Amino acid sequence: MANILIVDDERNVRNLIKKILEENDHSVTTIATGEEALVELRKSKFDLLVLDLKLPGMSGTELLKRMRQEGIEVPTLIVSAVTNAAPIVEAMKQGAEDYLSKPFSAQDLLKKVEELLNREQLGFERLARLVEEKLEQGKLTTAEKIARELFSIRPDAEAHFIYAMVMEKLGNKTLAHKYLKAALALDPDHKKALKEIAKYEEN
Repeated sequence: MANILIVDDERNVRNLIKKILEENDHSVTTIATGEEALVELRKSKFDLLVLDLKLPGMSGTELLKRMRQEGIEVPTLIVSAVTNAAPIVEAMKQGAEDYLSKPFSAQDLLKKVEELLNREQLGFERLARLVEEKLEQGKLTTAEKIARELFSIRPDAEAHFIYAMVMEKLGNKTLAHKYLKAALALDPDHKKALKEIAKYEEN
């Protein structure tokens, strides 16, 4: 299940996308304007943004620019009736990953959404394996830099657990303990974090 933000000024389109995604077990938030979306993106973590380009006030492209300026990184799927290539190209330059034209089928929407979610997951897993490899090689500084990048992809319990393991290898047990506690705050059933934190609480 992914946490997805839909930004479209047409209520029927928002509701349609919401229905399709919720029927496939995703958690969905819907918003009508770019200004409201920016507020929501500042305070909540989303796995995917489904964004229309033509919005009242702040356009979809302007929202992407603001997100870049503020360091808000969310994989973005443009869903728009725009036929002119220029705004689509500009949106891609500003960080959007893919485009789906209106009208669309449920099948086409789900295919694009799953591709983007899987791409993010693969990126996280690749970096996580790289951290493990660098730790085994004793390249601790490199491992720490890569582990930090995991937070920009998905700052979840697993990212905190991996960073805790790097801190432990670096000998910083205080920070390791802190990140293990953060991992368990995000996911109280994270088995590896539970096992590791038990070692600290035994001492």
